[in-house]
Amino acid sequence: MFGLFKRKDPVCGMKEEKGRGMEKHGSWFCSQNCLKQYEKRPKSHSCCH
Repeated sequence: MFGLFKRKDPVCGMKEEKGRGMEKHGSWFCSQNCLKQYEKRPKSHSCCH
């Protein structure tokens, strides 16, 4: 039950840990590598993600 509301890295699914990772583009990332992979993804041209 604990950690129920932790954010997840949208690339690898790792749960947020206090004092680790970074926030960018409205999401939390566990590492610079996952952030770079996220930024390489094709952008959605829809109004809804």
